[in-house]
Amino acid sequence: MDRRVFTLGTAAMALLLGSCGPTPQLKVKEAVLTLSPVDSNPSSYHFNVYGGPQDVYLLRVSTPSAIRTEMHDVSVDPKTGAVSMSPMQRVLIPSGKKVEFKRGGKHVMMWGVNLIPRRLGEIETEFLFSNNERILVKARVQEMDGTDPDEKKALN
Repeated sequence: MDRRVFTLGTAAMALLLGSCGPTPQLKVKEAVLTLSPVDSNPSSYHFNVYGGPQDVYLLRVSTPSAIRTEMHDVSVDPKTGAVSMSPMQRVLIPSGKKVEFKRGGKHVMMWGVNLIPRRLGEIETEFLFSNNERILVKARVQEMDGTDPDEKKALN
């Protein structure tokens, strides 16, 4: 009897220790704002969201440095090849998975980006999730060709 209890206890302990790996953490990384060459057109914001210990929805991306932000997704009609963009109210972020916001797919559009991020070369944004978690992210700001904004170069 004692031997069986010890064996079961050892097996249970091994299972518990084996499942003690790092818990995934909700995070946002690789964020870049690409400025539109036409001031009246929206700029595009790309990043990756890494899911945490539970499924959540990304509800909003905001910044005080832009007049308006919207999450969008790009789709292609398989019959005609026509590309269309539609706004998204929320985006599922599955537990432990990466969701990419990239060119030609999900992205955030920003209208009226002011001069501060253009001059600093970075923009601060806030991500709001359905579990009420808020993540502040500083993203690099670049021109459409990947270079630093002209205003930043003029200050040096």
